[in-house]
Amino acid sequence: MSDIKIVLVDGNVEAMDIKGKLESLGYEVPCVVSTGEEAIKKVLDIKPDLVLMDIDLNGDMDCIEVASKIKEINVPLIFQTKELDDSKAKKVMGIRPYGVLIKPYEEIELQSILEMAFYKIKAENELRWNENRLKTGMDMADMVYWEYNTEKDLFTFDDQFFALYGTSADEMGGNTMSAQEYVERFVDPSAYEFMENELKKTFEADDPNFSSTGHHWMKRADGEKRYIVVRFKILYDKNGRKIGTMGVNQDITEEKMAKDALRESEEKYRTLIESAKDPISLYDENGIFLMANEAGALSMGKRPAELVGHSLREFFPPEIAEKQIELIRKVFSTEDGLEMEMPVPQGKQNLWFSTSLQPVYGHDNKVRTVQVISRNITDIKEAQIELQQALDEKEMLIKEIHHRVKNNLMIISSLLNLQSRYIEDKDARDVFRESQNRAKSMAMIHERLYQSTDLKNIDFGDYIQKLTTDLYRSMVSDPGRIKLDIDVEDVKIDINTVVPLGLIVNELVTNSMKHAFPRNESGFIKVELYKGENHKIILRVRDNGVGFPEDIDYKKTSSLGLQLVNSLTKQIGGEVELGEGPGTVFTIIFKEQIANG
Repeated sequence: MSDIKIVLVDGNVEAMDIKGKLESLGYEVPCVVSTGEEAIKKVLDIKPDLVLMDIDLNGDMDCIEVASKIKEINVPLIFQTKELDDSKAKKVMGIRPYGVLIKPYEEIELQSILEMAFYKIKAENELRWNENRLKTGMDMADMVYWEYNTEKDLFTFDDQFFALYGTSADEMGGNTMSAQEYVERFVDPSAYEFMENELKKTFEADDPNFSSTGHHWMKRADGEKRYIVVRFKILYDKNGRKIGTMGVNQDITEEKMAKDALRESEEKYRTLIESAKDPISLYDENGIFLMANEAGALSMGKRPAELVGHSLREFFPPEIAEKQIELIRKVFSTEDGLEMEMPVPQGKQNLWFSTSLQPVYGHDNKVRTVQVISRNITDIKEAQIELQQALDEKEMLIKEIHHRVKNNLMIISSLLNLQSRYIEDKDARDVFRESQNRAKSMAMIHERLYQSTDLKNIDFGDYIQKLTTDLYRSMVSDPGRIKLDIDVEDVKIDINTVVPLGLIVNELVTNSMKHAFPRNESGFIKVELYKGENHKIILRVRDNGVGFPEDIDYKKTSSLGLQLVNSLTKQIGGEVELGEGPGTVFTIIFKEQIANG
């Protein structure tokens, strides 16, 4: 188990899955939090090695504010997000994170970016440490000096030299010693031949400005091995006679270890890149391949070595190559990554790739290369196209069905109208007329349905306007006697609600027009539709007529119209209320259906 602690800041459902991936890679995840406030508190308490944070946070603090606070605490940060548009990218890159992950991602992607981040953190720490050490060394002359007199076979050292080797002149019996004693005490056996050759080469050189530099392992007095750089020059006496060699030694163990670690990390990074199934490439500003993994090369029918040093223009049609080079140059100029889907012609077909272009910075903090990772999403894209075609066909079929149903209902309405002309009994004729209006009401609903582009959100307010106006014209012979007042909001109704609700409106409005004003009395009918609290929708039909008979229970009545109202209201999960007069007030309350997606 690694000692590296990572605080995960993510309030999304996939947080636990990401925690599992981190732990699978050997990292310790001491906590998972969802808000910026919690994140700052945990970072201060735990002092983790890194924070992995989603861009979209819960709570009052946004990711930029939280990241700035974390940066002040000197804790490295990697962002993750489901999508990264230009505005988000500009904001987060201003923080200079150690990476950005696009969800969903595979464990190998997480491993790669974390290893690169910790490599960069380590390199930066080592660089910072070395810079401080170099400054201290320059201030304190921390480059140790030595001389070797060939004639006397004698090394002479200063006090700083002995300090470098973990001892002192007093412990060594003075500032001088023979070559054999020096080699036996302080030179690692692996450097014996090197020292002998360099000393001999320097002494035999004729050029007075001759110098030579080499590296070797040395032994400190306590047995610790250190790596040093040795600079040789010719030693002359005061008369200009060559008498030996002189030089300076400098301990560069940390630098060597950093380089070795860097080389190891680069090899590990290259192994990860090579083993990735997605095409990965590095480009310069002109679209020249600097590196390509096996998957990337094979996707182009090449080997990696056949791509390096060659331009995109050599492998793609001009318009595709120029587009890709334009995107690469945009990343160089803006220092912002790009995410996109793009087609790439291959043979007689286009392959679709989800492509990520990210800047890769050099030691000077400038963009040196652009890394491009592509994922073949051709199957997904084709499935999306097929699905959309199927949905379009389904929608056309549904609209055609609604159109035919509407036509059939209009035919039924017309047949009822024709039949009613031959009926002399008024009550029977009224029954036919009510049935005709019901058929016409449903026909109007289906007309709306096949004209609507969204069956989850149908404009019911507009439908009420047309329905009640048509009923008014067919049933009210004297418009001056009965006034119709329609007050409806722009309310969208689901397809499963709109048909029964349309019949309810038809029955209630018909009831008022038919029974509210006997003996040619005057008055008004008002229809209201609006949204109430808690996603409730209220439909109210009122009149100021004679009122509803007190001896009739509207919930238990032989009236077909009211039976329909009660039954259809239950169907849409609503309630029917009969309000107090004057007149009759019927209120239907039902819950708005929230469309998914």
